[in-house]
Parts: sequence; structure tokens; C-alpha cells
Amino acid sequence: MPESKFVDIQGLNMHYLEWGDPSNPDLLLVHGWTGLASSWQAVAEAFEDRYHIIAPDNRGHGQTDKPVTGYMLRDFATDVVALIDTLGLEKPAYVGHSWGGNIGTIMASDYADKICCAFLEDPVYWKMVNVHVTSLQQALARHNRPEAEIRAEAKEQGMSEQEADELVYRHHHFSPHAVTRLLTDNRQWAFRCEDHMRRIAVPTLVLVADINAGGYMMPEELEYYRTIATPDLDFRLWPDVGHGMRAARPEQYNQELDEFLKSCSA
Repeated sequence: MPESKFVDIQGLNMHYLEWGDPSNPDLLLVHGWTGLASSWQAVAEAFEDRYHIIAPDNRGHGQTDKPVTGYMLRDFATDVVALIDTLGLEKPAYVGHSWGGNIGTIMASDYADKICCAFLEDPVYWKMVNVHVTSLQQALARHNRPEAEIRAEAKEQGMSEQEADELVYRHHHFSPHAVTRLLTDNRQWAFRCEDHMRRIAVPTLVLVADINAGGYMMPEELEYYRTIATPDLDFRLWPDVGHGMRAARPEQYNQELDEFLKSCSA
């Protein structure tokens, strides 16, 4: 099991999980909107024998503070930088999903001196133009589901009381205000992301989910990004796999991550 810890980051009490031997290379795992640190459990278990792993709860999520303001993408990126500095991580490999992939895009361009490489699972680029309409209500509906309804569902599925508690927590752990703010205040990222792709300065691999299976990147969008990307930035499409790539194909995800990390350290 990971160690559950807290640290002061930019005035926030930030929660994070830690796996592995601190003397091993550092690996930083960053979740997306409505995600949380424990969502990385399966990945961490596959790599904790070789890496020192840190997975934070982003601001507004999990056990980390949920302030009223501070949900611009730049705020999340500077949180990561402060976390790296405060914990004394030595150029960790960065792994991010969805919103965590957006943060990773900034890390790989503006803070390339802080990480050694970036592995990004279906980040949100052009979709940020309308995500406050297409995704916000779904996220809020999840948060607002009554606890009794969630527990009844857990009982029908034969879950234990502990598993039911976890299911309730996973529905309610994030701040609706935080998700509303980050999805409505960051629409300009749909265009600013291009500038970052042109400046990425560490080996970066973007896993692209299939738009027809629920992925967030259109084929035309992907082809355009390939024309503007630096030599350090590569894209890899997963046909027939939606936005939750590592949950759908965990073995493939861990294998690709393992190969990528090895190539970065070679």
C-alpha cells in the first residue's frame, strides 16, 4: 500500500500518495478532472519496484484543499513545479491523464528543466473550446448523485461495505466549484496549446484515444498537431479505445509506459 502524506504547496495543504524506494528514479503521476491520486494504483503497483512514485490530488480534488479561486491551468502547473521542488524530486518522469496531460504539456515546454520526459494520456486540446458544455454537466451529475443511490448500486453489484464507501468517495471527492471553474475559465487553452507544442523540449509521447470511442482528439486535429510539433513530441493513436485508456487496456498502457521510460533513460 502507498503512504498517504500531506505537504504545503503554494499555501495549499496538498495530499499525495507515495510508493517505492526514494533512492530509485522519480516518477510523477498526475490525474485529470474529477480524478484523484488513488486512480493510479494499478500503474504504481507495476512500477514501484523500479521507481519512486508520487501521485498528488490536484487542487480542488481528493484530500487536497479546495480553494475558491486559482483554477487556471497555470496554477496547476506551478503546483506541480512547487511539489517537485518541495519534495526534492530529481527531474521526474511526468505521466498525466486528460487535464493532467494539459499540465504535462506546459511542463514539457515551460518547465523542461524540472522533468526528464512526459507521457500524456489523451490530453484535452481543441476540445477545451466547448468542454464546459459537453462535459461539465456530466461531471456535476456524478458529484450530485445521492449517497443512498450509490450505495444501492454497490449492493446490487455485491460490493463490500468498504468498497461501497470508496465508491461514494469517488463520486463526491472533488469540488463542483473547482471543476466548474477549470472547465469554464480555460477555454483559451484550445489555442494556446499549439504554442506549447512548438516549444516542447523533453521527450514527450501523447497517447491519443479514438474519437469514435469517446476520445478527445479529432483525426484532423491530430494531423495538424503533427505538423507543428517539435522533434521531441510524438503522438500515438489507439484505435477503438476511449478517453480512459489505461483503465480499458491496463497491460498495453503499462507496456507502452515502460518502453517509453526505458527509451528516455537510454
